[in-house]
Amino acid sequence: MISIKQKQVLGVTTMVAVIVTALGLLHLVSLARVLFEESRARAELLANDVYHQAREVVSSRDTAYEEIRSSRSVQAALGAASYSEGVTDAAIVDPTGTIVAADDRGRLGQTPAPRARLATVIASSGIAQLRAVYALGQTLEWSQPIELEGRPFGEIRVGLSTILVQRDLNLALRPAAIAAVLSMLVAIVVAMLLAQIVLRPIHVIQSGLSRLGHGDLGATLDLHDEEFRNLGDVFDRLSAQLRAASPAGVPSARLTELSRRLVSLGRLTAGLTHEVKNPLNAMTIHLELLKQKLASGTPESAAVHADVIGQEIRRLDGVMQGFLKFVRPEKVLFSAVALGPLLSSVADAVQPEAERAGVTIKRDGASDLLAVDGDAALLREVFLNLAQNAVAAMPRGGVLTIACAPIAGRRVAVRVSDTGVGIAPEHLAKIFDLYFTTKEQGSGIGLSQVSRTIEYLHDGTIDVASVKGRGTTFTVTLPRGGPEVSGA
Repeated sequence: MISIKQKQVLGVTTMVAVIVTALGLLHLVSLARVLFEESRARAELLANDVYHQAREVVSSRDTAYEEIRSSRSVQAALGAASYSEGVTDAAIVDPTGTIVAADDRGRLGQTPAPRARLATVIASSGIAQLRAVYALGQTLEWSQPIELEGRPFGEIRVGLSTILVQRDLNLALRPAAIAAVLSMLVAIVVAMLLAQIVLRPIHVIQSGLSRLGHGDLGATLDLHDEEFRNLGDVFDRLSAQLRAASPAGVPSARLTELSRRLVSLGRLTAGLTHEVKNPLNAMTIHLELLKQKLASGTPESAAVHADVIGQEIRRLDGVMQGFLKFVRPEKVLFSAVALGPLLSSVADAVQPEAERAGVTIKRDGASDLLAVDGDAALLREVFLNLAQNAVAAMPRGGVLTIACAPIAGRRVAVRVSDTGVGIAPEHLAKIFDLYFTTKEQGSGIGLSQVSRTIEYLHDGTIDVASVKGRGTTFTVTLPRGGPEVSGA
């Protein structure tokens, strides 16, 4: 999706491109018209010279064609015309279009094919003139009528190649193209600078809203622009009102944690309606079918529907039991849990399954020196679930890595990563939702239980990063434990 900054740069660049292209086209059209006028003037001058030579040798209308045909001066004038720059040929034709004199005597008596008239091109639009210039093999013709004794006698025709006009246009086009490229580069740079200046208030607003959403009730907007100053004042007043309305003695960090836990609980309860509705619908359908079987007097075939109804009742009971695990209070026995023994027991538990799948388990020894504050049994269940999922994601073998490291804020990050099939991008946002699963036999409870245990019960966080076909990494952060250490 194109960002606002990209749209602004694209808009300014497109506008400059259209303006530069239009100006360049107007320049070419004007230049083409000037060059055609110069060609007309040159052809007219050559035709006048031939005309004067023809009038010198003609004595009467009856012998005029023969006198023109045999005149060396007329032949010389036609030859000189054909050797002029941009001229392809020159000839005198009678009213029927038959050549009576030409620069090439081999053309005498021929009727040349019709060609586009230069006068017509000059009278046409600028685009038509450019099309005539760049048409392959285009030769234009200038004609000047000849009268004798007040009656039409023939025409002087001069052929003009458009190559000369094309060459001059190309020479003019080169600096225009360079200017267009430079204009585009300048437009892009200017548009990016303008976008940076114009969009700065939006980035400031976005940052302020993000801080406010994470519980930083002291967030303010640093907006000096006159147009946005009122918006900044409104935001600051809202932030002050939220600070005044927050419970006394509850720090903003605690509010953030409470907000995050509410979001986590909401995510865990998503999908319950769908999961309950499916077995109820199935039971309704099979109860109706069962009623029909009993009414038709074939009770022996009703057993199938009774079995389905029983299965759906058990399924509904499983759904509700799974949901109740998330909403009922759970007793948590907190202590300082040594990560070394805990993660070692997890690795030992998944080792047989990993060997069958051809998976190698790698452990980071740094975890032997670290402890977290939590319930050892619940945390072991979390990491065992993540490790089993990682092995299942590598059916053709791979590497399971379980690593641990201290991070800022007296917290510890535990990383469980695999080199397996990865998670599709559209599924990443849903994997912690209750009952969501992509496995054929999956319940959709495991990762939801992991999320609840870490985020709701242990004041931690869990993040996932995955690349389709390359693997997945789950990162769990937990509060660092005190000096007392208990095993797994």
